[in-house]
Amino acid sequence: MNKIDWLEWGQTAFDKARSSGKPILLDITGSWCHWCHVMDETSYSDPAVISTVNKNFIPVRVDTDKRPDVNRRYNLGGWPTTAFLDGDGRIITGGTYIPPQQLREVLHSVLQIYSANKDRIRSKLQTLHVPVPRDEPLSDKISRDIATTIAVNFDIDYGGFGFEPKFLHPEALEYALVRYRYYNEKEMLTLVAKTLDRMGSGGIYDQVEQGFFRYSTTRDWSVPHFEKMAEDNAKLLTVYLHAFQLTGKASYRDKAEGIVKYVQTSLSDVENGAFFGSQDADENYYKLDLVGRQRQTAPNVDRTMYTNYNALLISSFLLASSILGRQDIGRFALNTLDHILDLGKQGGLPFHYWRKETGPVLKGLLTDYATLLISLLDAYEYSAKSEYLYEATRIADDCIKTLNHEGVGGFYDIPPSDSSLGELRNRDKPIDENSLIAIGLLRLSWLTQQMRYSNVAAKTLKLFNQDYERYGLSGAIYALALDLHINGPIGITIIANQKSKEFTAYKSKALSVYSARRYLLHMDPIRDSDQIVNLGYNAKSTPVAYVCVGKTCGPPIHDPLQIENSVSSLVEAKPVAS
Repeated sequence: MNKIDWLEWGQTAFDKARSSGKPILLDITGSWCHWCHVMDETSYSDPAVISTVNKNFIPVRVDTDKRPDVNRRYNLGGWPTTAFLDGDGRIITGGTYIPPQQLREVLHSVLQIYSANKDRIRSKLQTLHVPVPRDEPLSDKISRDIATTIAVNFDIDYGGFGFEPKFLHPEALEYALVRYRYYNEKEMLTLVAKTLDRMGSGGIYDQVEQGFFRYSTTRDWSVPHFEKMAEDNAKLLTVYLHAFQLTGKASYRDKAEGIVKYVQTSLSDVENGAFFGSQDADENYYKLDLVGRQRQTAPNVDRTMYTNYNALLISSFLLASSILGRQDIGRFALNTLDHILDLGKQGGLPFHYWRKETGPVLKGLLTDYATLLISLLDAYEYSAKSEYLYEATRIADDCIKTLNHEGVGGFYDIPPSDSSLGELRNRDKPIDENSLIAIGLLRLSWLTQQMRYSNVAAKTLKLFNQDYERYGLSGAIYALALDLHINGPIGITIIANQKSKEFTAYKSKALSVYSARRYLLHMDPIRDSDQIVNLGYNAKSTPVAYVCVGKTCGPPIHDPLQIENSVSSLVEAKPVAS
């Protein structure tokens, strides 16, 4: 036996554990994870470990990107996670990276504990915290509290938040920009600028091949952990683009272009239209200059197509196309979205990832519903194709039917199942994914004029109004959703023949408006004449645009160059929510 006989997470593994009376060794890994590779090369290559595991355990390996549902419930503090379970999925003990000699001792200790206490195992996992709403209305006080949390955690010396290890926290930066733009909190722009400047010039950014690494091991951003993630680069691309919109600072545009270049070069499936998930950490490779890297094999790329990571990059690429004037990346983003939709016709949406051999895998996760919904709305606004809005409505309805906790509020992270294994029996309502689906539903309600979506979003957000503070900086995504709910939309409606040059000019200017709170509705004067009249607009005077902030609308706009000015004047005339 020269290797561990890993099984996938599934019924087969649990049945074997129960029938054999052996404990499960659960290894949660990541294709990009440096210490996971080290553990494979050391601990899991040790002959004594291999022999003990294969004889006395049911070894199960889970990729965190492929099984976020398992990772959410069993991660013990990082990757790798090394967890020991009984046949019902309760945790006996565990940790993260365990070197060979220590792992030998842990294996024998677990066998002794399990043999003596097999029928009395009590899981070492904390029970999932499912939030309960407070019977109070949602207010901007919550948003202000979260803004204070962001400010208090800001590292005034080096930017970012906290000390080391220092993670990226793009949602906190996004909300800081909202506070600056709509509340005139100039200190929040200082916070964002310091962070983006130091990150962009530091080791956390690959100065040779572009793109951001996952986190910094040092407070000053100088020494990164060298994996690169599609998720991080998608979110940071959006932050840099928004910062460029609000400041005009060329270095932010340059960093956005650098991220695009990296993703195009290393994380794009040009042939099929898709984005890949991540690129491995390789400290020695990334310390080389350009010439040195060209002589080496680049770190491995996880070429799996994940719906959630693809959706994030679709949205950020569409924004980049509008802000940077790059139609090519907009076309690629739409092609990728169309590819996902086509695959969905074969196996249903949303699937979490696609495997060539079997098709869609792990359907119905909240993360995929939420991110895909938002990318469809972004695609509609970018392209004016009503098919994307129709598909967004279908996805939202299916998500509400499958995952919404009707009557109570909030969305579960996984669909119900009679065959859920271990801790998957317990469904969670995570604040990040609930906030994201609420953002999508609010935007959908504005575009379709269907209040039922905003009602579901409001009930979802209310679920966290009692304990939002416990999430710290992770509550920033909740603040972003709450801002939309409390303050309402900045709506831009364009009425024009969509084949005309005038329509293209209006759409281009509308898409260049800072996108927080903004929605863009496209209407054809002939096809949509009844709806135009119902909205109180003039269907005969076209091309034209209307800007409304909340329920206050400006005069008709007959020059697309006036769209930004109209938005600014209406925003500044609207009192800040309290």
